[in-house]
Amino acid sequence: MPRRFAAGVVVTALIATACSVQPIEDPGLGAGDLTTTVYAADGSVLGEIHAGQDRVPVSFDDLPRHVVDAVVAIEDKRYWVHNGVDARAIARAAVVNIEAGAVLEGGSTITQQYIKNTLLTDEITLERKMREAGLALRLERTLDKEEILERYLNTIYFGRSAYGIGAAARRYFGVDITDVSLAQAALLAGIIQSPTTLEPELAPRAAEARRLTVLDRMADLGWITQAEATAAAAEPLGTLPLDELDRLRSPYFTEEAIRRALANPVLGETPEERFDRLYRGGLEIHTTLDPEAQHAAERAIDDVVPGDGPNAALVAIDPRNGAVVAMVGGEDFYDTDDPVARFNLAILGRRQPGSTIKPFVLASALEQGVPLETLFAGGATVEIGTGPDVWEVTNHDGAVFPPLTLDEATVFSVNTVYARLVDLLGVETVAGFVRGAGLPVTDDVPSLALGSLLVSPLELTAAYTAFANGGIRTEPRFLTRIVDADGTELWASTPTTSATMSPDTASAVTATLRDGVRRGTGRNAKIGRPVAGKTGTTESSHDAWFVGYTGDLVASVWLGYADGSRALVPPHTPFTVTGATWPATIWARFAADALAGASFRELPAPDDDRIAIEIDLDTGARAGAVCPGGSVVTLRLVADAIPSSACRTTLASRVTEALRGVVPDVESLPVDEAVTVLEAGGFRIELSWLDAPGVHPGHIAAQFPAAGDTASGAIRLVVGGPEPGTSVPTLLGESRSRAAYWLENLGARVEVVEAWEPGVDPGTARPRAVWGQSPAPGAPITAVVTLWVNP
Repeated sequence: MPRRFAAGVVVTALIATACSVQPIEDPGLGAGDLTTTVYAADGSVLGEIHAGQDRVPVSFDDLPRHVVDAVVAIEDKRYWVHNGVDARAIARAAVVNIEAGAVLEGGSTITQQYIKNTLLTDEITLERKMREAGLALRLERTLDKEEILERYLNTIYFGRSAYGIGAAARRYFGVDITDVSLAQAALLAGIIQSPTTLEPELAPRAAEARRLTVLDRMADLGWITQAEATAAAAEPLGTLPLDELDRLRSPYFTEEAIRRALANPVLGETPEERFDRLYRGGLEIHTTLDPEAQHAAERAIDDVVPGDGPNAALVAIDPRNGAVVAMVGGEDFYDTDDPVARFNLAILGRRQPGSTIKPFVLASALEQGVPLETLFAGGATVEIGTGPDVWEVTNHDGAVFPPLTLDEATVFSVNTVYARLVDLLGVETVAGFVRGAGLPVTDDVPSLALGSLLVSPLELTAAYTAFANGGIRTEPRFLTRIVDADGTELWASTPTTSATMSPDTASAVTATLRDGVRRGTGRNAKIGRPVAGKTGTTESSHDAWFVGYTGDLVASVWLGYADGSRALVPPHTPFTVTGATWPATIWARFAADALAGASFRELPAPDDDRIAIEIDLDTGARAGAVCPGGSVVTLRLVADAIPSSACRTTLASRVTEALRGVVPDVESLPVDEAVTVLEAGGFRIELSWLDAPGVHPGHIAAQFPAAGDTASGAIRLVVGGPEPGTSVPTLLGESRSRAAYWLENLGARVEVVEAWEPGVDPGTARPRAVWGQSPAPGAPITAVVTLWVNP
């Protein structure tokens, strides 16, 4: 029998088999898995999860025309004119198969391929091909061409675990199918032939050649111009690297959202049922993440912490509904060289919170009837208890305070006062209140009042929502809705709240913490709107915190080393990092960006009816003309607590040490005083500059060797601010004389405008303090720098 006659017999048999049959039911997309998508609050995609088959169904109307044309051109160029079986193609394939004595070519149309994918097997036999052809003819009586092509493109395998062109667009190019270019469409269409051997990363030349074949075929058919084909063929393949597949956006947050979805009983009674539903069911997981707030958090950390610096974590919650709007749990979730990269420091990193616990101790005191005006002894140290159980407490940096009211002790985070407060209230009372606020207290010990418990940034942020909400704590929410593949809403979350303190207590604490940002340890957290917050630094300097809030946002920032093996002090950090430095600065940069343009709720204002007095913390006395500027703060004191004497000079003792050949302690001194002291002892001096957040311009940030050593070589001093002649330093909060001295050293002429800071009561404003400057910090040095200074 001649070969072409035999082929004709085959074609005639296939068509005859199907001519008398009726239409069949729409096979749909078969039994394949569907991909679940995780969404941010604005509807953008955070990630897709699947158990092996990535399938994202798309409609025909969403397909760009060049995508449709590319697939049809290379897979079935007569698709729009045949009735499901292409007799010409079958005849051609039959000739090849008969000559070979085996089935080498199928001549399948797109309709036949769709039938094979959904109803038949991959078995290559003449019987299966005849059945396939018959079903294809019947299907074309059930669905129109667009419907068949839509189903085909949603079921065909493209490699990289992608089933369907919607998933393929995302896995190869990271884009939605609507954004696929002509060059990308040609590559995807070409890959259908053999996804394994045409993988662009493993076989780029083969992939390029196949793409060119598709483009040439489209041009031959007149569906694109030759110029368009040439331009598309010249484009790089541009596919995503294989090792970046399945990466999530904002992975620390998104992983936690997936974990919480997996624990939701609405998806099934057992863990296995919930896994199958989540990873194979094509669900929509809607979350609370605000991408703009998330980017602001990441930028704030990157801008402040150097690349080789400590780890940082940040959690931000909307206190009105508990929505977690931003979360940074580490530096790089996908860093394969970092053994703790996937350890979420924001949730799993429990550390001592330091003084950020004090607002809860203060709230406990207010709930017990202890007023903010209660006067406590200050001092530098205090011993609580007797005998072997004595607890000795020292203020940060050994600072000496006069008698203070409870709110003033909070503003300046005075440890000795809080040690006395927990002794007055009783450990059990304080521990019970802190537990009620939602923090994990395991040991009822006095040191709890200074932050000896272990908390995560998420736990601490959630507890602070009560202060922003008038005493009502709001539980953190990561998920808002879970929607089934057919659009049915399976579950929706609602805010969960609990009262942890009275509204009056929350307002009083907030007023005090607002004052702490305005003029206390949290000054670096100012953002131009009412902010309340608290700094925290652990005794060993391993952890530094700032927790702050407005009426619309509560956020915590933690800084430290993930393994806990290093303190935040030189040489590990450029200077000693406390909660008042990098953490407060990170918080301010984040909050300013996250809240930009948003309206805000007012916070309770502090009571400013006491007397503002400058106190030297080296001595606890009133500040005098000879006090070093770095140790002077402005306290609001009752009349009876104002020290009667002014501070003595402290430079003489340092000069005495220098004359004895012992390196004196010059850290925090203005550079001119430090140089004077060291030159008196005959030391050779080398200066370097450090322009970093939290470093006072013109003051010594670090010295090498340390105080107390003997040195035969030079003393290296690290001076805060930019190197002379580069840029304008941050001068806000500095005294008029110090700011002028620093600017003059930079070669600038200083103009001073005396006026009270807007919105600040002159009775509490620090005299002669700089509250405005032009040009702004970081700008190039100009001939004239203007300072606005309190009279």
